[in-house]
Amino acid sequence: MLLRKNKIIMPQIKTTEKFGVSVVIPCYKRIKQTIKTLNLIFNSKGWGESYQGEVIVADSTRDDSLKKALFEKFNDKFLKREFFYIKPKKIGISVNKNAGARKAKFPILIFCDSDIEVEEDTILKSIKALKKHKLVAALTGNVIWKGGEKDGQLDRPRKEDRMIKYKGTWFVENIFSRYEATYKKVFSEVGGYDEEVFNMRGEGSDLSIRYWRAGYPLAYDSSINVHHIADAPYSIALRVKHPEWGIAKDLLLLAYKYDLLEEEEGNFSRTMGLNFSKFGKIGYFRVLQGIGNYLDYIILSKKKIDKQKKKLKSRYGFRFFEIFDRKVLFKKCLKEAEKRLEKIRKNIFG
Repeated sequence: MLLRKNKIIMPQIKTTEKFGVSVVIPCYKRIKQTIKTLNLIFNSKGWGESYQGEVIVADSTRDDSLKKALFEKFNDKFLKREFFYIKPKKIGISVNKNAGARKAKFPILIFCDSDIEVEEDTILKSIKALKKHKLVAALTGNVIWKGGEKDGQLDRPRKEDRMIKYKGTWFVENIFSRYEATYKKVFSEVGGYDEEVFNMRGEGSDLSIRYWRAGYPLAYDSSINVHHIADAPYSIALRVKHPEWGIAKDLLLLAYKYDLLEEEEGNFSRTMGLNFSKFGKIGYFRVLQGIGNYLDYIILSKKKIDKQKKKLKSRYGFRFFEIFDRKVLFKKCLKEAEKRLEKIRKNIFG
């Protein structure tokens, strides 16, 4: 179920008080790396001083190994109500993130994967960026590979991630959920992550298009840096032989959910090419392999998407990966975004 049914009440933050940030970390095993990720967050600049903070770990590990390790290490944080642990009955990234968001008590949400390491000032810069960009409902920054053959290179943004500058802000069409800062009220309003179809991957792309369609723009801020651990255990890069198969499946389902299959769309086609042209002629076969290997899942997902389509509401008729090509609609969305976010921002930033 989407989070749309759950009404989250926005806490009223007085301007004289320190406002807060809830960091949600979806987890599966990966004990040592998760502990390191949490340590870096708790030692962030300004934590407990210029802003209040809490970390909510939502765990899909089948046993209690991660839970025991976390409470052994962070029991003092638990007693101070800076650390919370939850274990949703259903397994999945989207389930974990939604459950963490429901548990969160602060108006700013940060979703941070367990194989992501923040820098000392990452969270503080995320808060400052949200305050600075009045038209923005969610934002991300540089995701840099740490370790592996791409050490030091950008994981995101990539050349296929289109950005456009407007009134001093770099807007993006898509945020890929490794690290994202947003407003809890907005996240709740758009329905949270899709637990039905994009529970294990593709959840960021699906959420991104629903933000835009609801009139809540996404942005990139170059001051924000996080590091993506290349050799973290249980990552897709390590456990999946052909991750491009999953990309093919996700793009097909997203295209169907947001009516991209009815006519040619320039940037969506370009994105497909950038993902699969690197394989040369076999790239076409890779797409077919991906669809073939996920055929049962795709068939089941179609039924779920058909039900979702009847309930999907859109203030702006954006299509996935085609935001910037609808120039008139894009500018209209931005013009109205500041007013739409005004009350939320006033409650947080004064």
